[in-house]
Amino acid sequence: MKLTNRDIELINFIEKNQGATIEQVQKLFFPGYRVAANRLKILSSNKFIKVQVHPILGKKVYYIKKLPSYHGLIINDVAILLKDKLDFMQREYKIKNNQVDCIFILKGGKIIILEVDIFNRTKDKKINEIINILDDKKAKFEFWIISKHEVREKKKKERIKYIGVNEINEKIKQYII
Repeated sequence: MKLTNRDIELINFIEKNQGATIEQVQKLFFPGYRVAANRLKILSSNKFIKVQVHPILGKKVYYIKKLPSYHGLIINDVAILLKDKLDFMQREYKIKNNQVDCIFILKGGKIIILEVDIFNRTKDKKINEIINILDDKKAKFEFWIISKHEVREKKKKERIKYIGVNEINEKIKQYII
């Protein structure tokens, strides 16, 4: 099998991001879902990439070394939505003593701190420390928490945008536009 330039870009994307779903690959590289699914099947059949149904998502996920985490796949969704506005992105970014799941810096300098919080367990102390550090630096930022479950009312804070996993597309477009 001969790899195309798009195949090489796709494989590099999967390796850099530790994996991707068919939908994610389609949004970046193909005009339609079926075309993406067929090409991924060919690449996995020829052992360029691996495939497995993700235990949490229940969808096929393509990867190189090991099955990506649910967190990683959610970060991919956000990164794909922001791709045309991104200047910088880093997963597992450390802000002083606090590690966040991802930091995005948009063109224009706005910072987005992303926490994927499946079970509403991100500590208030961590959130407050990060907000205080960024406030001290006079940074223009937003703190996004993506949760699989509904956020408890007592946890909601004014400076944080809470996004449900099923609302990622509509909410992020709403926040960015």
